[in-house]
Amino acid sequence: MNRKSLAIVVGLLAWTGFVAWQYQRLSYERELIGQSTRHSARSVMSALIGGIQSHRRLGRFFEQQLESMLVEVTDSGEVLAAEVRNDSGQPVMRAGRLELLADPPAIEPGDAWIDGGFRLVHHFHIEPVDDGGPGWGPGGPGGMGMGRGMGRRQDELGDLPERFGTGGTFYAVLVLDRGRHDQLVQRSVGSFVFVSIAGGLVLLSVALAWQASVRLVEAKGREQLLETETRHWRELSQAAAGLAHETRNPLGLIRGWTQRWAQFEDDPATQRQHAHAVIEECDRVTARINHFLAFARPCDPSLQPVDMEEMFDQLRLILQPDLESARLSMDFEAASGTRWIVADRELLRQLLFNLLQNAVQFAPEDSSVTIRLTPESSGTLTLAVVDRGPGVPPELEEAIFAPYFTTRPNGTGLGLAIVRRIALAHGWTLQVKQRTGGGAVFSIGGIHGSNQTDPPGRGRRSEPAATAE
Repeated sequence: MNRKSLAIVVGLLAWTGFVAWQYQRLSYERELIGQSTRHSARSVMSALIGGIQSHRRLGRFFEQQLESMLVEVTDSGEVLAAEVRNDSGQPVMRAGRLELLADPPAIEPGDAWIDGGFRLVHHFHIEPVDDGGPGWGPGGPGGMGMGRGMGRRQDELGDLPERFGTGGTFYAVLVLDRGRHDQLVQRSVGSFVFVSIAGGLVLLSVALAWQASVRLVEAKGREQLLETETRHWRELSQAAAGLAHETRNPLGLIRGWTQRWAQFEDDPATQRQHAHAVIEECDRVTARINHFLAFARPCDPSLQPVDMEEMFDQLRLILQPDLESARLSMDFEAASGTRWIVADRELLRQLLFNLLQNAVQFAPEDSSVTIRLTPESSGTLTLAVVDRGPGVPPELEEAIFAPYFTTRPNGTGLGLAIVRRIALAHGWTLQVKQRTGGGAVFSIGGIHGSNQTDPPGRGRRSEPAATAE
């Protein structure tokens, strides 16, 4: 799966998850809206049943008041229809939009969403009216009557409606208007659709921005690569021209000495002198060609963990004759845990050898050359070669890395150019700056460390630096 397909899949999964989350919120909001409608219906139902149970003793006026109560309830606008049924399911009283009420006789307590409204059915019980009984009427034991407000006389029972006077189980039915509920639900659905689409557009914008940033990074990477290649070919052409110039002079000398050698065949001492001169010039040409080939050879680093202390020991052994002749010491400084780095071992050896050889040439006697490895705040390491020589003038800090640029009489001018090629091939940065107190500091940054551990029995201690920065 390529990067574009992966981005599309991740974006779709993110949008699906976002829509699922919004749908869950929509379901929760719809449930809250439905609960609000149910709560309103139960409140009206409680008031209706309470009114029936509290006014059932009002005799002939009860039925009229109940009918008025139903009409007032249905005229409120919130309740579309209301009725009271007996235990057989037959309507006792009805008001409002009767088409919304269920057909008799079957009806079950509970609530349901119907076309045009919300229906709530609740059953309740009415106790039969007390007729006084023994001991409570005029002829009852003790001769006590209930008196006004304490009961009903037998001749008044006939004034109660037969539908309620005998008591029993009844059903109250309410149908509430669901318009407000539907409006709130539609608003929630509209919000869900809008937020889902907006979320999709935001994710799409993020995906497009991410893709654009990736393309920009890739374009910058390609631009940097092309710039590096262009600079390499430009420097390679300069190196080829320099090689031709450096090769022409030794060849002229070789030709001249060979001619003179042919003229002095009878003088063995002169022949030996001429032969040594020819050999010396051939060695110079060979050295120039070897440096040119090292510079022109493609750099393709094979990364692996490299022990910098071991590398330091090898380089010091190679440079020991030069160090002794110049009366120099060579030190290695590394912070704890920064001994191992990730690099191409052979290319790193060549890079450090060129820098150290350059430092040895410029360092004064009885001084030191230091290899320093320090961690940076970015998490990478910086490798520096420090000497106590005259340093590099600011106007030459960039020019010294050009092919065949040298300030040494016997220098090839390719050593630092090769150093820069190797650093760029690893993705490192290279810079030179003045050392405080005199000297030059060649710094290589962006080096990644390795968590490699030391082999058993290694235990080598690095030498202390001669001076501190």
